[in-house]
Amino acid sequence: MKYYLTELHAHTKHSDGDFTTHELLDAALAFGYDAIVITDHNTTAPLEEAKTWDSNELVILSGMEWTTFFGHLLVIGARKVVDWRKATIETIDSSLEEIKAAGGLTGIAHPFSIGSPICTGCHWDFHVQDYGLIDFIEVWNRLNPDEDFRSQQAYEMWVDLLNQGFRISCSAGRDWHRQEDESDTTALTYVGASVGHADALLANLKKGNYYITLGPKIHLSMKQAGKTYVMGDELRVGDSTLKITLEPTEQAKLKAFNFVGEYLVVWQNDQIIACETIEEGIEKELSLELVPGYLRIEIFGRGKGHSNKRLVISNPFYIGKA
Repeated sequence: MKYYLTELHAHTKHSDGDFTTHELLDAALAFGYDAIVITDHNTTAPLEEAKTWDSNELVILSGMEWTTFFGHLLVIGARKVVDWRKATIETIDSSLEEIKAAGGLTGIAHPFSIGSPICTGCHWDFHVQDYGLIDFIEVWNRLNPDEDFRSQQAYEMWVDLLNQGFRISCSAGRDWHRQEDESDTTALTYVGASVGHADALLANLKKGNYYITLGPKIHLSMKQAGKTYVMGDELRVGDSTLKITLEPTEQAKLKAFNFVGEYLVVWQNDQIIACETIEEGIEKELSLELVPGYLRIEIFGRGKGHSNKRLVISNPFYIGKA
């Protein structure tokens, strides 16, 4: 299992970005991405241009950012364009069902962004009846998400839905419109897959086999009854072993911020069941007793001159009832 650096939220001149399609792809390759989803507002136009890009070193996934008066929705991998204009504040579920029927993934973009009149529609106001139709919530959005109070609001929204029993993932979105200043940090999404092909990445995004980070990388799995499980898998109640290895930041720009993980926190449902120090390059094993619900990990450490910063958030493992 390899983890592929994947950007889930990016724009070109086909909507409100400064990049041409080829400029965006060139910049993504230079940054170190393995894959990118182009999510222009209400258009898939750049996907045709991407076919003429002279490189096969980057996996390009189809996407769109639904841009409505009631919120922005990231749609990834759908086999057809579903009409965003039909969605009303009370009927979003039927649109979500149509996206799912087309094989698409659905993600709420920047749910607590400032709304009208500064950015009409940027705040999530849709009345979702079934959050089982949502695949992920963008917990970290745009630049310096570790310094934005809206990130904490999105994080709390995600955790609350997990605690209600929904199997929903968290994502990081660069919301990439243009080249940023060197002093700005960017959160990353690493997607696990056996091969770095579009179908495999989409399948693992749907499953929830990915994590978000300010820089440090992890390798994370659970062992139970001789089997290995990854994020998004379902285990059974009882004994299990968590295995995690922390690795330093690979991405060149983010190395300058000196994010270093120092301890990990294990959440089982809404309770912390373990808090342990962790060192880079040394595999950590924890014996755990699983109960129905979910289990996830976070890594805290230092960076930007601060300590006790949340650096890594994993997506959940799920535990079925006995």
